[in-house]
Amino acid sequence: MQYQLYNDDCLHVLKGIESDCFDVAYLDPPFFTQKTQRLHTRDRLKEYLFRDVWASHAEYVDFLAVRLEQVKRVLKSSGALFFHCDHHASHIVRMLLDHLFGSEHFRSEIIWCYKRWSNPQKNLLPAHQTIYFYTKSDTYHFNHLYQEYSPSTNVDQILQKRERDMFGKAVYARDDQGNIVYGKAKKGVPLSDVWDIPYLNPKATERTGYPTQKPILLVERILEICTDTDHWVLDPFCGSGTTIVAAHLLGRNAVGIDISPEPVSKTLAKQNQDTRQLYKAQKN
Repeated sequence: MQYQLYNDDCLHVLKGIESDCFDVAYLDPPFFTQKTQRLHTRDRLKEYLFRDVWASHAEYVDFLAVRLEQVKRVLKSSGALFFHCDHHASHIVRMLLDHLFGSEHFRSEIIWCYKRWSNPQKNLLPAHQTIYFYTKSDTYHFNHLYQEYSPSTNVDQILQKRERDMFGKAVYARDDQGNIVYGKAKKGVPLSDVWDIPYLNPKATERTGYPTQKPILLVERILEICTDTDHWVLDPFCGSGTTIVAAHLLGRNAVGIDISPEPVSKTLAKQNQDTRQLYKAQKN
């Protein structure tokens, strides 16, 4: 597998990349929090930070629009885009994506939900973020993913074959002796647009110390939806390098770009093999 990392503004890098070459793009840009995001490594020896402060919504939209235009250009016609955001500007992002990709190419609004530990504000506890799923065209690559049935599901009933009775009504099939007739094996429940994936807590083994780092499991699932082995993945705001690691875990190629002077993604990518082994051990 191949991976390439660029330490520059993604706008500059993308302009130098030929059109129609990526199968999927995952974007986790600044969220319009109007804060400087900062976090220390576990040993407290280094601090990573980036400014997420804007003069106005218009400035934020201008920043995203020119970069999204380039992202769309470098996507294959069968490619997909996943845009990660939260309540601060999700309404703005949705309108922008509808404009650039076409509302007819909107596929899903994925809700990533998780448990949080405290909420000092006089408000409901924020416990989800949004990932918008768009495609470049109507002919796009898509893999059907399945999950296990919930404990309360009557699996026997689901597996039982159905047939039409004399009135055309669907009924459960039985043989001449009245025994249940089962149909073909089921793969499980089709993946929904609500994903319950744990948030990275401060002591998580995979945490690098980069603020806003996302779980590998989350990015893996995104890549599994719209890519196969050897496909190319783009992350123009690669930050912690999680997308690079997830791509390698799944046998995909990846390009990561980050403007940070010392993007932690470079460190993480160099230690990619160790990270993969550590994560596999966690999963097993």
